[in-house]
Amino acid sequence: MFKFIDNLKDKFKANDFHLASNKKVKTLKSEFKENFGLTLRVYKGKQLAEVEFTLAELNSKTSKMINYDAEGLTIKSSMSINDFEKLVDEHFGLTVQVANEYDNYCINNKYTLGQAARKEDLKDWVKEKGYSNIEEWLKAEKCSTIEEYYNRNK
Repeated sequence: MFKFIDNLKDKFKANDFHLASNKKVKTLKSEFKENFGLTLRVYKGKQLAEVEFTLAELNSKTSKMINYDAEGLTIKSSMSINDFEKLVDEHFGLTVQVANEYDNYCINNKYTLGQAARKEDLKDWVKEKGYSNIEEWLKAEKCSTIEEYYNRNK
């Protein structure tokens, strides 16, 4: 029931995130983290993009044509990760991936940005492992926080 309500709220939230070709990669990553609590990985080709470059500057640094004249994009929490990644590729010619807040793994594309921000992917994963919730899983792993778990298992 709560998932339904949360998903419905995502549809009516104000515009959450705006991509524009004049922004530096580090600014986009920072704003994405601030808005969604998730990590945005931006690639030029198959390598991570230099964070000091703007999206427009990446055009001269990659073999794939980047549409730096493209109008900006506004991204909402209700958008699936799959759709978000495709839209950025189609609109700017950039490859992006959405990872968890600690940048340990990429979020499954079936989730929306809002669901990922609420850690629904992690909640589903711990349930698949047989735990009733994240706290029970952390206790079994002898960790007090998710951050402690990820730091220990780097």
